[in-house]
Amino acid sequence: MRVTIVLLGSLLAAVDAIKNPIISGWNPDPSILRVGKEYFIATSSFEYFPGTPIYKSTDLANWELYSHAQTTPEHVQLYGVPTGAGVWAPSLSFINGQFYLASMTRWTYDPTARVWPRVYFSSSKDLITWTKPTWCEPWGIDPSLFQDPVTGKTYLNLMAPNNNIDRIWGIYQCEVSLTTGNCVGEYISLWNGTLPHNSSARDEGPKMFYKDEYYYLLIAEGGTDDLHRATIARSSSPQGPWTPAPNNPILFNGAYGYDNFTVQSTGHATFVETLEGDWYAAFLARRKINGTSPLGRETFLTTVTWKEGWPTLNDGKPILLSESFGSTPDQTYPPPPFKDTFSNSDLDPSWYQLRVPYTNNYNTGKTKNSKYPTSGIIFSPNVFSLSDRDTPSAVLRKQKSLNMTFSAALLATNGSLGYLQSVGISAYLSEFQHQDIGIRGCVNQTGMCMYSTLLMNGTSVTNQIPLNSTSIPDNITLIIRAEPLKYTFGFTIGSEPTVWMANIASSWLAFAPANWFVFEGASFALFASGNGNPWSFDAPAVGFKEVNEVYFEEGIPDHDVWA
Repeated sequence: MRVTIVLLGSLLAAVDAIKNPIISGWNPDPSILRVGKEYFIATSSFEYFPGTPIYKSTDLANWELYSHAQTTPEHVQLYGVPTGAGVWAPSLSFINGQFYLASMTRWTYDPTARVWPRVYFSSSKDLITWTKPTWCEPWGIDPSLFQDPVTGKTYLNLMAPNNNIDRIWGIYQCEVSLTTGNCVGEYISLWNGTLPHNSSARDEGPKMFYKDEYYYLLIAEGGTDDLHRATIARSSSPQGPWTPAPNNPILFNGAYGYDNFTVQSTGHATFVETLEGDWYAAFLARRKINGTSPLGRETFLTTVTWKEGWPTLNDGKPILLSESFGSTPDQTYPPPPFKDTFSNSDLDPSWYQLRVPYTNNYNTGKTKNSKYPTSGIIFSPNVFSLSDRDTPSAVLRKQKSLNMTFSAALLATNGSLGYLQSVGISAYLSEFQHQDIGIRGCVNQTGMCMYSTLLMNGTSVTNQIPLNSTSIPDNITLIIRAEPLKYTFGFTIGSEPTVWMANIASSWLAFAPANWFVFEGASFALFASGNGNPWSFDAPAVGFKEVNEVYFEEGIPDHDVWA
């Protein structure tokens, strides 16, 4: 059971309540912040728009999507960025009565061009309306702002190279102007972590805080795969010198064997103190399912205890899915179903587009088009598909469970789709890996077909079934059944049984082709496309009237052992 009720006289107390992950679906690089009685977490968003989701909680267990930090092209430019690039590693701070978010945008991340941009920060009074970015002098990744409570000075900490020749990475710092973003103090090397400091060094994600007359520098090391970990050092000055903790690494599930525990890649942590004086750490981790992680890196939480000025996470034990902690009501498992009828003019904030849209790709709400007397989402298809490094006519939601069903009911059309015109749904990881089911003009024959296309290492496997209709009827629902080890794609027509067209191992939604990088997890997409051609002026309007997600018990074991 997830919540145990203990009877103490007339007092009912809930114990061992918080269960990991606290934010499911890909939400890496969590930066946690408490202001008053409220907690906030910002996570990376990469090439998804709007950028940098910010979640809110009052009990550390139940989190809601509260806002996004980049909502216009003035806030972030993502034109043409590949999967894995985009907005990385945000860090939240509260300085002089305002929220600050430091981050960076990587323009590309591919085998031929690996460009590291300068970092920036924005500010907000309410976490909803944000200033335009203030660009900082240093370049690198994972910036964070720390205001010294003793002197009032503000420091910019980041992962950066020692120079542009050797490019050996480490943690660097300067006192920074919150007005200009310029360094107003010496730019110095802070700490190089606990691992060998050479060309493979990956000390990153610096988070600084002050406690009991010590300054603490919490970082991530070992890359973001199985060697990922959290280490910490302290000093009597925010500029060092730094003394590493005697129990480093303070968080590292990989120490117990990479093929042992399901939870791996534990690191990139941020500490937070409650009003009651308890300490917790938010961090990223992967749930490793038969060797891969289709949901990518998610947000986890654990306890922090202090002894002789040093922190211990999770009582020094490995992070296990079966263990819970804390004394606040936990999330409901499985969570209640999600349903979207697109009845509002604004899209639900949990939907995203790829990169920054520069055309209107959809409309929602009660349509004025007499073809559709009901509400729904109607696409304005363009030449791009989910395989292109651009902004297709598509909206996406993060996959939130390893055991769930995603289904979407199509709007009827008053005409037929031609060759290359398609509308459908997808289990999407990147422009290289997305698995689709939908309706399009049949290949090498007349009429329209139901089709499925699976992409594997650059190869495409397509099935099609004639629809035997000159238009899309009002009773077709497309279905993706996601399970821990596989995805299955099908459709229903009215009350007829589901027709399952294809299935694929979930591992194909978990990694990039050779020499490329993917830092996201799987999403579900609704899309329509001309697949290289403009959508014909006389083609029918296409869209969906309803989306449903149903979640089931996951039953993921503590150890990555599958039959």
